[in-house]
Amino acid sequence: MPPDYDILAPLLARREELLGFLAARLGSDHADAEDLLQHGFAKALASAGMLRDDERLVPWFHQLLRHALIDHIRARRAATDHEHRWADDTLTLAPAETARQLCRCLEPLVATLPHAQVELIRRAELGDESVSAVATSLGLTANAASVALHRARATLRTKLVSFCGDCTSGACLDCDCEP
Repeated sequence: MPPDYDILAPLLARREELLGFLAARLGSDHADAEDLLQHGFAKALASAGMLRDDERLVPWFHQLLRHALIDHIRARRAATDHEHRWADDTLTLAPAETARQLCRCLEPLVATLPHAQVELIRRAELGDESVSAVATSLGLTANAASVALHRARATLRTKLVSFCGDCTSGACLDCDCEP
């Protein structure tokens, strides 16, 4: 390709066509299509020296976009799978076990947490709802809810140790704290 050849001019002339190509494969996610197209333009500029025939520019760029699209879909699917695994792996106590095992100090300490964490602890940890279901009702992703639940547990653990002392080493089983 001649050194003075502007690789972007023919691609920008087909911008809407290329954007439509991506949008059709991504569904309603126009922002992702736009991002992929911009990344494609940047990659085309970086790889322009490899292209020998200017007649092959558009087919070459379509191939570049197809590969970028496949990578994007795989990454999105992997992230979604990871979120679901993380949400499913969270520990949920059975209500019958909860009444027998939990320290009496727990409920007053739970109430001191931020509202979203209180809801997650009460419904997903102490209740029988899944993290995903609670996340949906709170307007969170399953991943965000799992992170918030993890943080709530850590905060609650610290508060229990501070409040109850050594009896927490047995996971507050057979609590002997004063009511």
